[in-house]
Amino acid sequence: MMKRLLAPVFTVALLAAVAALTLTARAGLQQTGGRNHDLVPLATGQFVTPTDINGADQQFLKPGLPGYPNFIAGEAVRSRLSPDGTTLAVITAGQNSLYKPDGTVDTPNSTQYIFLYNVDGPNRAHPALFQVLRQTNSHVGLVFSPNGQTLYAAGGADDAVYVYTKNGNIFTPAAPIPLGHFPPGATGNARNKGLGLSVQPNASGMDISADGQTLVVANNYNDSISVIDTVARHVRYEHDLRPFFASNEGQNGRQGGTFPYGVVMKGGGIAYVSCDRDREVVVVDVSAATQGHLIKRIKLEGNGLGMTLDPTQTTLYVAQDNADEIAVIDTATNQVIQMIDARSGEDAAQREVHRRGDVRGDGLA
Repeated sequence: MMKRLLAPVFTVALLAAVAALTLTARAGLQQTGGRNHDLVPLATGQFVTPTDINGADQQFLKPGLPGYPNFIAGEAVRSRLSPDGTTLAVITAGQNSLYKPDGTVDTPNSTQYIFLYNVDGPNRAHPALFQVLRQTNSHVGLVFSPNGQTLYAAGGADDAVYVYTKNGNIFTPAAPIPLGHFPPGATGNARNKGLGLSVQPNASGMDISADGQTLVVANNYNDSISVIDTVARHVRYEHDLRPFFASNEGQNGRQGGTFPYGVVMKGGGIAYVSCDRDREVVVVDVSAATQGHLIKRIKLEGNGLGMTLDPTQTTLYVAQDNADEIAVIDTATNQVIQMIDARSGEDAAQREVHRRGDVRGDGLA
């Protein structure tokens, strides 16, 4: 299962909803803003009424387990649209532990899930769930191949990339790609091959090259990326993101490259990797067959997490935790050219005043 708290915003939102609604235990429907919403029961016997924007189609992530028909999978962390725009994939990385009547964990059913929706034509406004894939462990990595025939998903603590190939209208599990930090079949302490005591590897964010032949995976707890040949389905090499590595600065005693989270590929060989702890995006040339090469470290104001490129691949957008901002990066110069404030108008204006240095010593503009 997931080892780190991936969605603090979700937790805060849920607690806020509970505090705001504080409904007495009852079943049925709640009328909210002129719309009916199913009540979601909590362990306390109270209910939460989820809300959504007008015109939205809200669906709960129910995998349809025979023994747990009302179970809702927790923490959807990443969604991807297939290249042809007809399939939406959503992966979870929550604490989806289920328990038997005797109090023991129902291990076979305590997994992660990938939900696949048909969003073609009329289903664009009302996605139709057509398949649920079960995966032992996961994290935030999820990507379709450019031709849409293969879906890759991060295995988290399993130290692997899970592979699903399209057959007709469904996706079928293929052999996973091991990342090689611990031997296949290792159990217990033998899996603790991340950096630090009793730390397992954690396959995290990923992206694929334009030609579909190179897959790059962030090793969240090994401070590296694995560069995978998708045709041969094996790791070509692992590139350490820290400054001491020879293909980077080759200097000891400097910070950088730790806790890589997300990956975005530009073209066929440039990987942008967000590093959570060090507040930076590391740009690596992965086009060579045997080793990577550092291009630049782009410093951020916050903790870099999710990223996306615009359609022309000339602009990279980076979500920054603990800064409430989105960094806008020019991929030609690898410079931050703009900061988009994600807060309310008044708070954003005040931040801009401070950024310009227009604040007097008494704290007044």
